Amino acid sequence: MRDDEEALGADVLRDLDTDSHVSRYRQIADQLAAVILDQRPGVRLPSEFEIVQRLSVSRATATQALRDLEQRGLVIRRQGRGTFVADSSRAIRSNRAGILPSFSEDLRAAGRQTREQVITLEVVGAPSEVAATLGLIAGDDVWRVERLIVSDGDPVVHLTSWLPCALVPTLTRSAIEQGSLYEQLERIDGSPGRPCSADEQWTAASALTETATLLAVPRHTPVMRVSRTAYLHDQRAVEYSISYVRGEIFAVSLHIDAHSHRSLAQIAEAP
Repeated sequence: MRDDEEALGADVLRDLDTDSHVSRYRQIADQLAAVILDQRPGVRLPSEFEIVQRLSVSRATATQALRDLEQRGLVIRRQGRGTFVADSSRAIRSNRAGILPSFSEDLRAAGRQTREQVITLEVVGAPSEVAATLGLIAGDDVWRVERLIVSDGDPVVHLTSWLPCALVPTLTRSAIEQGSLYEQLERIDGSPGRPCSADEQWTAASALTETATLLAVPRHTPVMRVSRTAYLHDQRAVEYSISYVRGEIFAVSLHIDAHSHRSLAQIAEAP
């Protein structure tokens, strides 16, 4: 730990309730989550070793507690340095259980005032790449929805979505701007509902002229390019989108375990 680094000691933890039906790691995580509410970003949490010594639990239990906090977006774990209170204003994109979130919903969950500004809403013939991704024939009718997500007054995401007209019979600019595209899919008559799963790929990119202008950043500023294919409960593809995201606003949290079918090397080599 650096001399100027603020840290919490393990004495912030109370003894665990051994008669509780709540698991030990969850009791630890919940205690630390309550303490974090009063801490500023960057404060270091007790280490796994300190938690083990204070509560007489296994190293695996301490690790699981800190991992749980990371998946909630409350902390950031830095290899070789420790676990630190996260900046609550930074939205976390996580593969946690629950509904499939939109960027707007991630930002609202981080406590930011967020709105979607529709730039273009039109029906077009599906380009070849879009058609192949959505299981359509090139030229089939799709909605093209280009929009800008503004959060706490700052433009943070420039994204374009394509949705099959055969699945989504109607979209309106006003309804999208009142909430989000996914929220409208839940409400409109004849819609199959919001997607429940997605494949996402995050890659580094630089903001070209249009995106740089919309995001109010200099041209060639590093951004994250996110391609997403979203699926309904029956695995039909309902949306293909490409987004450009200001990296200082978003973080990505993933849980990877030994039972994953693909290695990190395979993921890195994926097209």
